[in-house]
Formats: sequence, C-alpha cells, structure tokens
Amino acid sequence: MSTQNRFDLGGWASSYRETLSENWFAYLLILPVLAFLVLLMWLPFAQGFYMSFNDWPFGGEPAWVGLENYRFLFDWEPFYTSLRATLVFSLTTVLQLGVALVAALAVREIRRGKSFVTGVFLISYTVPPLVTGTIWAYLLQPDLGPIFGYLTQWGLLEETIYWGSDGGASLGVILFVTTWTFWPFMFLIISASLESIPEELYESARMYGAGRVQTFLRVTLPQLKSAILVALSIRIIWNMTKISQVLQLTNGGPGYDTSILAVLLYRFAYGQGRMGVAYAVGVILLVMTIGFVFIFIREFERTSEDPQ
Repeated sequence: MSTQNRFDLGGWASSYRETLSENWFAYLLILPVLAFLVLLMWLPFAQGFYMSFNDWPFGGEPAWVGLENYRFLFDWEPFYTSLRATLVFSLTTVLQLGVALVAALAVREIRRGKSFVTGVFLISYTVPPLVTGTIWAYLLQPDLGPIFGYLTQWGLLEETIYWGSDGGASLGVILFVTTWTFWPFMFLIISASLESIPEELYESARMYGAGRVQTFLRVTLPQLKSAILVALSIRIIWNMTKISQVLQLTNGGPGYDTSILAVLLYRFAYGQGRMGVAYAVGVILLVMTIGFVFIFIREFERTSEDPQ
C-alpha cells in the first residue's frame, strides 16, 4: 500500500469541510457546552493533575516534587485500607440493586394502591443525606440510641455494640445507611423499565408454560439489563464521591477504616493542609471512576447490540 493511499490528507480535509458545512448549526449549538466543559471541568482537572506533582501546603506556595506524592500514597499502608473501603462501599450498589429489584417486582404485582406504596418507598430518598445521617447517627448511638436499647431490652443483644471503635462494624453501619437512603433511586429506574416491557412477551411465556422463575430469567431480566447497567453505573459514581454520610457517622474512622478515597482527599486537604497529596488522591479516584464507567459503557453497548 502506497504512502499516498495510506495518508490521503487532501481527501480527509475535503470530507471534514463537507461535514462542517452540513452540520455547522449543530456545532454552533454545542459550542457553549464545550466552553463550559473546558473552563469549568477540563482546565481545573488539568491544573489539579499538575498540582498532584507538587508539594503544596495549604496557604503556601507549591513546589515541584514529581512522583513523590504518589510514591508516598503507594508506600503508606492506610491508603490501601482506604482503597479497600472505597471498593466495598462502591460495590454495595449490588445490595441496593437487589432491594430495588425485589421492591419493583412486588409493586408491579399490586393492583390497587400502587402509587401509595411507591410514595412510601421513596420517602428515604426525598430526605437530604445530611438529615438522614443525623437521624441514623442518633438511632444507632450505642448508649442513648433506641435501636440498641430495644435490642438489649428484648434480649436480642447481650451487650451494646460500640461500632464507632470497630472498623468492620463502622463500615457495615455506613453501608446500611447508604443502602437505606439510595435504593429508591434504583427502584425508580427499574420500575420505569418494567412498565415498558411488552405484555406480549409475558403472554408468550405463559403460553409455553413458563413459571415465575423462568419468566423472570428469560423475559424480565434480559429486558431490564440496560436499565440495571445505567442504575449501577450512576450509583457507583455517586458512592465513590459522596462523603457527607461517612463524615457524619464515623468521620472516616476508626483510624482510616471507613475513609473512602473521597474522605481521604478531604482529610489531606482540610485536615492536614497537604493539598498536593490530596490532588494525587483525587487523580487516583478519577482514574478508578473512569475505569468503572468504561466497563459499564462497553457492557451497555454490547447489551444494546444484542438485548437477548
């Protein structure tokens, strides 16, 4: 193959000009969006990426240190504790999905009062996360909270669990509160997708003698796959960046057991004033988020091409 055939720049330029002339108005409309992305997202990200290679004390002047911030993080044992907490915290979206899926299937079978039940399910999602964290911090307070008080009084617990000093229990409390708060979001997406499934598919399944389990596996689940992927991807991104409930319930403790990367970034930036290390944590968090998003986009594309 000749160089002229491989690199036909003249043909490429002509094709580009033709595309631009045909779609100039569409490009004009997206210019404000591109300007917004460049000014408020891409440029700050580029600056943050650059600052992650600097030693920058809060209120001081940055000094170039190369990979020292990343080297510090990867040699620092609590970083891996934080990384593990982030992965566990993000993957609890599967638990939220399970609750949402069961609730959506149950509501679909209701003939009367469906709107009322749906409204009840959405209550936890309508309460601001800061309020939710405050409420559950009181309810689960080991000494004064009613939950442990009743469990002890009824003989279901021999002694109060001081979960604030136990890393595993603290993470479990955060996962429970987060699931309770946000599963209705996934419930909304799945319920809307359920309503769009053609009734003819269920009639065909019944005609061939399929039971409830077979109908769910062969009809309902394949039709819900795209909605499930969208809900999972959005919730994982939110879980990786939300810090309000973690700060309220445990403040990232005990130690670093519940310091997900977003909380670790906050602690470095505003707790220790080490802005360069905080930016390095932010870059690592962004790379992880992009990785998750890429996986879900690829799976979504594959599902769109072959929904069955």
